[in-house]
Amino acid sequence: MYSAPGCHIPLSQSTHLQRYHNRGNRFWQSLCTAQFRELYALGTVHNDLYVIGGQMKLKNQYLVTNCVEKYSMEQDSWTSVAPLPVQLACHAVVTVNNKLYVMGGWTPQMDLPDDELDRLSNRMLQYDPGRDKWTECTPMKYSKYRFSTAIVNSEIYVLGGIGCLGRDRGQARQCLDAVEIYNPDGDFWRDGPPMPSPLLSLRTNSTSAGSVEGKLYLCGGFHGAARHEIITKEILELDTWENQWNVVAINVLMHDSYDVCLVARLNPRDLIPPPSDLVDQ
Repeated sequence: MYSAPGCHIPLSQSTHLQRYHNRGNRFWQSLCTAQFRELYALGTVHNDLYVIGGQMKLKNQYLVTNCVEKYSMEQDSWTSVAPLPVQLACHAVVTVNNKLYVMGGWTPQMDLPDDELDRLSNRMLQYDPGRDKWTECTPMKYSKYRFSTAIVNSEIYVLGGIGCLGRDRGQARQCLDAVEIYNPDGDFWRDGPPMPSPLLSLRTNSTSAGSVEGKLYLCGGFHGAARHEIITKEILELDTWENQWNVVAINVLMHDSYDVCLVARLNPRDLIPPPSDLVDQ
């Protein structure tokens, strides 16, 4: 097994690393057997991975789907689970208390067939893996997409994005500075402190936010909804107790190909650890 110059890996460790590497390769090969789609949401509960909604190409036509597929890492297999109540793309998903929460995005509109093809969603949907059931929760104030999400103190923060107030009925959309906070236990939303300026995430359906020790960090984003708007190179911190935004870094290297900025404590999702004898040494 290759080791970098100056590094030495004993044979026993090399063998364990190779097994771990092979296990990862099998995992990704299994993922690649799923039917192709884009603009989906990817969520995890325990050792299961969920591919939720998205856009699929069928006979040279792109269609938004409500399909949900579950990949079990323990069984190395795919299964279909209860579909979303609505077709969704460009939405977001987070995990709180072993349940998935899907919010925002856009869905095909059926009311006005001669009008624009899609409507933004302000719906919040909860999935319970134990019951294989979706439940409609209290909707957001804004219908939106291109927003960021983070979990702080078991609450869901939804930041910025492109959207409109209330249900999308074709009204003008704008870049938002709004912060909405959802409490899963009480099924209610409250307003958070607005961001210093309107921001949307650097990629269509990925977050630029994360949390550490009760504080939320938002890394980069676009200052406006136009195609060539300026990318901010600041990292913002929200003190959730003081409800105060602070700039903690400026001129950070960022560009519009960033997928996700992950800010996390050590192993917050109980990721599969390497072999214990490898860690011990």
